[in-house]
Amino acid sequence: MEEGFAQQADELTNALIGTVHSLGVKLLRRFAFEAGVSPEVSIIAEEDEHFMFNQSLATVLRRERVEAMDALASKLGLNKREFFDWRKEVHQITSLARANDFDIEVLEKSKSRSFETYKEFLGPVSDKNAEWFNESLKEKILETIQKLEDNEDTTKKTADVVDLLKTTLRELKLRGFLFWYQWAKLSKVSTGAKSREDIEPLQRFARLHDTHPDFHKDIKDYIDLLFTISIEAIREYTNYKNKRGLIDYTDMEAYVNKLLDHPIVQEVLKEELSLLMVDEFQDTSPIQLSVFLKLAKLADQSIWVGDPKQSIYGFRGAEPRLMQAIIEQSGGVRPEDIQKDSWRSREDAVFAANAIFTKAFSEMPVEQVALNPKRTKKASKESINKEDESSMMGNALIHWHFKPEGEGRQPAKPWMEHCIARTIKDELEKGIFIQPKGEKECRKAVPGDVAVLCRSNAGCQVMATALNEAGLKVAIARSGLLNTAEAKLILACLKYLLNPKDSLAVAEILLLGANVPVEEIIEDRLKWLEQKQSDPAFHQWAADQEQIVKLDQLRLETAELSSAEILDYVLEVLDLRRIITSWGNEGQRLENVETLRKFALDYEDACNRMHSAASLGGFYLWLDELERNQNDLQGAGTGPGAVNVLTYHKSKGLEWPIVVCHNLDDKLRADVWGLDIVAEKNEVDLNDVLGNRWLRFWVNPYGDQYRKTELEKRINESVAKENKLKNSLREESRLLYVAITRARDYIVFPTNAYPTKWLNRVWHEGREDFPVLDPDSNETQWEWLNQFLVKDTTIFEMPRSFEAEGLDDSGKLPEYFDRGVGKDFFPPFRIDPTALEVKGQIVNVFHYHPPVLVEDFEGQQEIGQIIASFFWADMHLENPEAGESVEIRLANHFSISEDIGKLSLKGRASAFYRLLENELDSKTIKGHFPLSHFVGDQLFTVTIDFLLITSEGIIMIKNDHTTGQEKLLKKRALALSSELSLSRQALQAMNGTPVVRTFVHFILDGVLMEVQT
Repeated sequence: MEEGFAQQADELTNALIGTVHSLGVKLLRRFAFEAGVSPEVSIIAEEDEHFMFNQSLATVLRRERVEAMDALASKLGLNKREFFDWRKEVHQITSLARANDFDIEVLEKSKSRSFETYKEFLGPVSDKNAEWFNESLKEKILETIQKLEDNEDTTKKTADVVDLLKTTLRELKLRGFLFWYQWAKLSKVSTGAKSREDIEPLQRFARLHDTHPDFHKDIKDYIDLLFTISIEAIREYTNYKNKRGLIDYTDMEAYVNKLLDHPIVQEVLKEELSLLMVDEFQDTSPIQLSVFLKLAKLADQSIWVGDPKQSIYGFRGAEPRLMQAIIEQSGGVRPEDIQKDSWRSREDAVFAANAIFTKAFSEMPVEQVALNPKRTKKASKESINKEDESSMMGNALIHWHFKPEGEGRQPAKPWMEHCIARTIKDELEKGIFIQPKGEKECRKAVPGDVAVLCRSNAGCQVMATALNEAGLKVAIARSGLLNTAEAKLILACLKYLLNPKDSLAVAEILLLGANVPVEEIIEDRLKWLEQKQSDPAFHQWAADQEQIVKLDQLRLETAELSSAEILDYVLEVLDLRRIITSWGNEGQRLENVETLRKFALDYEDACNRMHSAASLGGFYLWLDELERNQNDLQGAGTGPGAVNVLTYHKSKGLEWPIVVCHNLDDKLRADVWGLDIVAEKNEVDLNDVLGNRWLRFWVNPYGDQYRKTELEKRINESVAKENKLKNSLREESRLLYVAITRARDYIVFPTNAYPTKWLNRVWHEGREDFPVLDPDSNETQWEWLNQFLVKDTTIFEMPRSFEAEGLDDSGKLPEYFDRGVGKDFFPPFRIDPTALEVKGQIVNVFHYHPPVLVEDFEGQQEIGQIIASFFWADMHLENPEAGESVEIRLANHFSISEDIGKLSLKGRASAFYRLLENELDSKTIKGHFPLSHFVGDQLFTVTIDFLLITSEGIIMIKNDHTTGQEKLLKKRALALSSELSLSRQALQAMNGTPVVRTFVHFILDGVLMEVQT
């Protein structure tokens, strides 16, 4: 706009700008007819997709299939250490297949080829059957036990083997077969030197198990059944969506990919697309790359922005091989398109990254890897810092080396995490200076300036616990919200609202909400049970406890509210936030409360999307599902007072002044087990990037007994293993690159007695045995611009065990207003007479005319209105002829011309007024007299039908259309006592008249009753 391109700015509204998903939806809606979808297409939310797929999966998981898969999982050692859910592998197959647009034909091919390629590593199938193998094994075990017990080997090692063989033999006899990891273990069992010859025949026979026909069959059956279930689940899921007219994000990508092959769509987009820009292309999936390539052919110009060095999402389907093919097809990266400068990190941090990764990414030109630092030690015209780097800042490269006190081996996990946590706390307390972004002056770092990167989510949990025990707050999106005290208290209140007989909920409210000791709760519960047994009508347990009383009052008030509204109501009425913050760590706890509130809203949104009813009970089931899938994430607790803990993968795109690279001793993750996409050709066909590939699945049949088996030996010598190693080494080099380039001021490398295998592999092209970091030196092996880089090295001698220090909660707690007194009762502005209890009595009854016979209630009301209207008109008639005119008009208005005479309106009116004059001494009569009167702060309003002025006072008469026997009329008159009493009080206040008599006029029956109140 500043440059005068107003028209171009307006045209941007027509541009396709957004995420892959948002652009896909726009294209589908625009070309709905060509795509074969509804113009109002909406995409299933990710969480709903998971739910719907599980429903589809449940349909194909017949009982016999589940039992077969469970049995195979056990035989193949998948359940050896803990329960293994093979359904997750079904999800992985279906997700990866759909993300790569693999159709059923490709999956069927993948099923057969997976085992065909696997069996190359297995021994030839024996002509002996399973029974022969099992019986022969029994004999070998018995013979071996006998030999070992009869020889002179008394070592513990041999005795342990005898115990193992006896246990194994029992299992073999009971089950009829052994698991394959048990066969592998027997093939490697080791005894004392004197027994080696005795154990050897059993070992040789156990090694033959890979020729066992059932060994081959179990592996094949597991792979085949896994693919079969996945294929049927995809079919069922597709049918489920088609019947309901739904698509998910993967469908959307597939639809768009096919849509771009449509000639009409190509013609339209070719006229409109002048420029295609793709950002972060290294993170795209294969199907997204296919979409971008097709769009690029239609655009006049295309720009792809990304960094192959940061392609770290291979587990999601991103394929660096495809990206490299795109770069090569476009003629390589032009010098002017290369990012040359680093604006984030200090000089030595940039130089370290250059030195490490120009070697790690040796297949790339140096200029595509190395960067020029814009933050330099000495200020220059090119640097962004106008002054030299502060002397208060130490070296950008920091090496912490930890060794345990005393002699002996290094303690096991989580010793290293505790060492890092205590050192972070100590260094922050001593003062480590950073240069805040955009500021000229240095300052001391605070916990929020530090990020600790871990290889796994589980590792993050361990690290977070260690930091907490060191007295530091932690910012981490970790599961377990429902196990926190604050969530337990809130949910206990909601459970009690749902079911007042939930004694566990009551106990949790007493313990957490009222701070009653556990012993007192148990004792009180036992006393209550004893009283309840002798008196079944005895009140509910803890019914007099303050919070229970409030919840009992809320139960009816919240009956019509949603789960989110009920949760908010409980939080406010019971003042739970005040209780929760009193426990300490108030920031994290309050964030957890807000997260729980968000979950309640998410649940209601999910119900709206799924067109199902939301309820408090349904909310509990929904939360239970989150907990079982470890998706009940707590509040991250981010802020300047909390150390950031996250995985290397999640650090991408972020930055911190201080980055601690944990788990540098991690082993290479290069197992061939599980899923892999296999390319059938070495060259990538960019005209068909999704073709010529299939999905391979291999399963480890031995669990943790895989090492030193013939299968391991054969696989380690295979091309598949070689390719896996290469890909894994490249992937972890890219991951470490991401980590090191996150740091602005300091990169911390923590080490211990174990070698930094990961860092060693990256630096030494896969070799782990060459150490990179020397704890006895400040020099590094990293050279840049003909200078070796230096680091600040500190050796810490740490205790072998750590005592939890607890969080420092001495900070100022949140300020609250004074505790509320609860809800005040505010009566309605207008008085409802029926809500009052006033007792009256009938003191006089006057009959002035025979009753009118009415057949139904509607007729009763209508005739009553006719008579009352005539009475009011008759008060003002000047002559009898005028009365006839009124009767005619009333008859026409109420459509009763034929029956108007039966009502004897003139006779009734004359009799009524004679009664008022003769019996009640009426001097003046007023009709429809409005009256209002305040009783305290409440207003009473009424319109009096007849108001009589007499010599003794005032008489008010209220018309009523009730008809029937005198007993019924008296009952009705007494029911109006409250209104009559209020009317009497109003008239007395208005006129100062002490005497006011009140009457009910039953107009249909010609009866006047005086009610005294």
